[in-house]
Amino acid sequence: MTTNFDFQSHPFVAIWETNARTGPPVSDSVSPSTDHLQLNDEEAEQLIRDIAEIEPPVFVFTGFDPLQRHGIYSLVQYAASCGLHPHMVLGPNVNVTRTAITELKKANLSRLVLTLEAGSAQTHDHISGMAGSFARTLQAMKWANECRLPLQIQTNARRRNLHELEQIASVLKLFRIVGWNISFPVPQPDESLHDLPSAGEFEEAFAVLHKITQELPFKVKTVEAPHYRRFIVQQRSRARGGASGLVAFPSPDNGIPGVLPINEGRASLFISSTGEIYPSRGLRVSAGNVRQHKLADIYRNSPLFDSLRDPANLKGKCGDCEFRELCGGSRARAWSVSGDMFGEEPCCSYLPMAVRKAG
Repeated sequence: MTTNFDFQSHPFVAIWETNARTGPPVSDSVSPSTDHLQLNDEEAEQLIRDIAEIEPPVFVFTGFDPLQRHGIYSLVQYAASCGLHPHMVLGPNVNVTRTAITELKKANLSRLVLTLEAGSAQTHDHISGMAGSFARTLQAMKWANECRLPLQIQTNARRRNLHELEQIASVLKLFRIVGWNISFPVPQPDESLHDLPSAGEFEEAFAVLHKITQELPFKVKTVEAPHYRRFIVQQRSRARGGASGLVAFPSPDNGIPGVLPINEGRASLFISSTGEIYPSRGLRVSAGNVRQHKLADIYRNSPLFDSLRDPANLKGKCGDCEFRELCGGSRARAWSVSGDMFGEEPCCSYLPMAVRKAG
């Protein structure tokens, strides 16, 4: 990936929600019903062809549990045959079996994504709400290593586990993994903001990540934390003896922990189980539906996607910030907290130069 990636025509990541929970689980072994309006197999294959047409570097199978979707192994194989390999990932739930991992390997999945919420069983199981899920996750990680299926780990950062980031890193060192994604929260409208870290806690987490990523043998990336890009540039500037303000963004070829050459918030695509096209998982503002619209047309030409790619639309201190091209804040979090997708990032403590001078 280079800085000349054409994100106006091609999303960096395309995510398909293969299925969604429509009710509570009946028991630990019986799944909730799935939405009868979800894309059928024929529609799913058409969607996969449409995604292949726009050539995202990363294609993700996600959902309540993709492995519970009928025919999922065939769909993974089909996506691989359409050219979406070798950056095709799938994230099952904690109860993934060794047989399932073997079948995904046979279907040419590029990466398996497993979720590890903490470095201790007590915290992980508390967050997941499932006793024993920490041990089952480590077992699945071991199986993936034994099957030689590349493994990626996701951690959903929140107030309850930020203090265990270093512990999680220590656990991950025991396995062969290719990447660790730390996803910062975007509360949905019906969720409490209690577990959303404050702006100061974001900065503290950034400092911890910046430190530990220098010591890890795998790639680390933040999700829904574009201001980590600003933090990294500031740290590099300080290390060179410069000011902490805006400096030229270094080439990704030099290796920048946790930072992509573009802000993924301006180059992502999320398709729901029923075909709704959203800018991201957290920003549930629909630009259309794949049953009525061409996916490539929506991504490249819809007013919604065009507006999100234009930093001139940012408001508040994000609009005044000298890092607005580099960062731009999480549009999903701004929308979730304030109802305005162009509002300022609610979890950023940085004061732009223009604001400081005005004050």
